[in-house]
Amino acid sequence: MEDKKRTVMAIIIIAVVLAAVLYSFFFNLFSPTPHLELPDPDASQSLDPVGAESGRPAGVVVEVTPQTVQSLIASLERYESYRRTVAVEYFGPSGQSLGTVTAHVWADGGWLRTDAALGSGAVEHSIVGDGKLWLWYEGGAVVYSGPADVKTADLSQRLPTYEDVLALNKADITDAGYEERDGQPCVYVEAKSPLGGTERFWVSETSGLLVAAETEKDGSVVYSMSARDVVSPLDQTEGIFTLPDGTALYEPGE
Repeated sequence: MEDKKRTVMAIIIIAVVLAAVLYSFFFNLFSPTPHLELPDPDASQSLDPVGAESGRPAGVVVEVTPQTVQSLIASLERYESYRRTVAVEYFGPSGQSLGTVTAHVWADGGWLRTDAALGSGAVEHSIVGDGKLWLWYEGGAVVYSGPADVKTADLSQRLPTYEDVLALNKADITDAGYEERDGQPCVYVEAKSPLGGTERFWVSETSGLLVAAETEKDGSVVYSMSARDVVSPLDQTEGIFTLPDGTALYEPGE
């Protein structure tokens, strides 16, 4: 019975990923590509002037506004080789916790491995790379596979994606700026959710990775995500991108 439940869950996840792939394709097909908008060099105000106390390196600093924040995030250089731990928690309308997913993540060369401990106690494993997704559960014998796109790696971690942030309607962005989160300088975005409520995102200026996010509805947080223990470049390589049957899909450094 447990194996049947896991099979059904895996099929649902694959279906969700496929739906996200199709949505991403058609949305991005008809959406303009963001471009970097630098502020007026004569502007007297900047949220983070060169040499400020934030500790950011000196250089040209883009003023962060609801109009420029998406272009700034798109320009950040994202770590390509790293490992980290991601924690996601879901809450009910009264603030009660509905469950937590803790995921260990390894990324290198466009490949990503996620080991996610679910609230049910099951451990879900996934590998994304070369346009495909492989998914299986701890102790299970079946590996499910399907197509993947640029959103799939983030979806496998239960994260909002860069595409989500860049696809926001500028009219829905209510606040933006530089903000410290868990001891690291971040670009902050707050926007109205298309499903109602408010979404908030924190993207690290150092790693270019999403390090925190939350969704608030009717005054209560219903989704919260945070990341920690980032190590770059990836320092664990043996067997990371290998299927249960021993098939090595990718070897870091190749």
